[in-house]
Parts: sequence; structure tokens; C-alpha cells
Amino acid sequence: MNLLKHLHEKEKMLLFLGGAVTTLYSLYCIKSGKAKKIAVKSMATGIQLQRKVHETFQNIKEEAVDIVHDADEAVKFADSEDES
Repeated sequence: MNLLKHLHEKEKMLLFLGGAVTTLYSLYCIKSGKAKKIAVKSMATGIQLQRKVHETFQNIKEEAVDIVHDADEAVKFADSEDES
């Protein structure tokens, strides 16, 4: 119980030290080659995903244009049938 009280009193100092250790470790990881490989792979995956999303969006857009065109043709055909 005394230990918990002591740790609670030193909470700000422990949080500061934890942040400092985390920062130093993060800098170490960033400078390592492994972190660079992970970052490059993540960027490549993101770019591939972006391209796939763009391609899918273009396909949806083209399909929508085709549907509108078909609907317009159907309306013109129906109008010409009504006039006859």
C-alpha cells in the first residue's frame, strides 16, 4: 500500500520518464533500416490501395453513365411508341 502511495506521488515524474524513453526508442526505430523498410512497404500498399479505389470509382462512374444512357434510350423509345 505504501508503494502505491509513493508511485502516485511520483506520477508526473514517471510519466515524463516514460515519454522520454518512448521518444528515444522511437528515434532508434526510425533510424534503423527495418523501420524504413516497413515505412516503404506501408506507402507502397497505400498507393496500391489508392489506385484500386480510383479504378473502382471509375468503373462505377462508367456504369452509371451507361445506365443513364440506357434509360434515356428507353424513354425515347417509349415516347416514339406513344406517338405511333
